[in-house]
Amino acid sequence: QNVSRFKLFSTMIIIGFGCLGNSFIVLVFLVEYRRGRTLQAYELIVTLLATCSIVNELLHVIWFTIYFFNLCFYNGETFFKWFSLLQTFFPKAATWLTAWLCCIYCVKIIKVNWRFFMRLKQRISLAVKCMIIVTAVLCSLLAMPVLFMVHLKGNSSNNCRELYIQDDEKELSFLFTSMLSLFTSLLPLVFMLVSSLGIVIFLCRHSKNMDKNVTPSSTSRNEAHTSVAIMLLCLIALFIVCAGTVLFVNLNIAPGRFDLLVVISLSNIIYSSGSPVILIVGMVKLRNTFAKLFCQKPI
Repeated sequence: QNVSRFKLFSTMIIIGFGCLGNSFIVLVFLVEYRRGRTLQAYELIVTLLATCSIVNELLHVIWFTIYFFNLCFYNGETFFKWFSLLQTFFPKAATWLTAWLCCIYCVKIIKVNWRFFMRLKQRISLAVKCMIIVTAVLCSLLAMPVLFMVHLKGNSSNNCRELYIQDDEKELSFLFTSMLSLFTSLLPLVFMLVSSLGIVIFLCRHSKNMDKNVTPSSTSRNEAHTSVAIMLLCLIALFIVCAGTVLFVNLNIAPGRFDLLVVISLSNIIYSSGSPVILIVGMVKLRNTFAKLFCQKPI
């Protein structure tokens, strides 16, 4: 019991840290929206990303409390079905929002004469709305099968911890976890890598031209772009570590090893708690606001 309390306490510290960071991001952009009645495309995506992370962390507060203390409810299976659906939806939505953030920065920073890029720059607001709708629909469709796959063992003293897949559902479970990994891990990662590498290549190829035409405004802009590139690469690195862990566990859960579910939850909260730190350090507006509040001067 003491070990469970210590694990729960340690986990809650990580979750609390992440909630503070994500709440700070949401508040900064809500104030920005109140002033100008609008947000830039990347600001809207970051706000939604932080919101999904907050909801995800609050869900995990409930989940870890239930897990460590083995708390059960009346008609617990129905509760766990819908709870598992939410735990699937919000982390996957955050993953796609991270991928779209990389794409938006790629379109914003890279300057090419391609017709597709030019039209996308002009209609970036419409593109963001489409990205949000696609994310919501796709993640909802991918999360729905969880309702039919989660079961609890009725004759068990650890009922809330022992979930299982029926023998006739194991093949479908493997197919589901494979599809989930493909559409919410590998595919978003491709978008992230292509967009970020595009930004890095563009900045490297144009660094010499930028050095020849140095002005105060161009210097600050170049530094901001470099900061964004580093921020996106750090987000991708964090995502690869967490998603790699989840992918490994998913392949083991398909045969029925639900005892590893706690590893997925820890990976999710590490990403949700680590991403706001990277965003605050990498985005100029967030970094300066944070510095004004806690350091009394912009960085």
